[in-house]
Amino acid sequence: MRYKKAPILEAVLAFSWSSEKSLDELKEVLSLPAFERFDEPKPRIQVGASIDVDQGQFSHQQKQLGFEVALRNGSEIVFLEQRQFVFVQRAPYDRWAYFSEQATSLVDPVIKLLEVDAFERIGLRFVNRIDIPSRDSNGINTDDYVTFNFNGPREDRGIIEEFQMRVVKPTEKAGIHYALVLATTAPPMPDYVSILLDIDVFTKKVVPSSGIELTDTLDEMRIQKNHIFEECLTNKARELFGGVEK
Repeated sequence: MRYKKAPILEAVLAFSWSSEKSLDELKEVLSLPAFERFDEPKPRIQVGASIDVDQGQFSHQQKQLGFEVALRNGSEIVFLEQRQFVFVQRAPYDRWAYFSEQATSLVDPVIKLLEVDAFERIGLRFVNRIDIPSRDSNGINTDDYVTFNFNGPREDRGIIEEFQMRVVKPTEKAGIHYALVLATTAPPMPDYVSILLDIDVFTKKVVPSSGIELTDTLDEMRIQKNHIFEECLTNKARELFGGVEK
């Protein structure tokens, strides 16, 4: 099922491996023809800080984790780190076929040059924002749009103004789990209320870095993601998506 106005803000595919690769190896990867359409690599820096209370001293450390490359318009981004490859597709999202083909066409030369035989973890994440028209200063009744009930411990007056929930569970498929975040978020314009629906499906098993098992795993992760998305929504929420493409 594909909605005409899918609420997808960002789609992410992440592949992690066990052995740490050098920055020189990562830089060599980004010089491959597959990455020619991207801008020049930028370093990805991790900054840490510590405080010595006894000495009254503050210190910070920096470590380069890898590189980031992006298309000039920012629609596609790649994070290449010492133990993972991440492909990000920002709105507008097209179709799964395009998204998955773009991700795999980039990760294939990466695993070949870095000699990665298997992935310790694969993550498929879709961040959705459901924008609901509302001129009522009291907000919306969330039960009209999502299937989760956010009633508090008491029978208070009025409706819920804000909420946030995070659930991490295994799916019915062995080795595939998911993290679900459902929360109110800032709307894109006045007279709207927005709900964030963040679905992160991930593996807890080793998967070969190529071949039918990898393809089947990605397909199953997508199926699980779609099921979770649909099971979170009411028909009133679906009406906001402009119908289904034929």
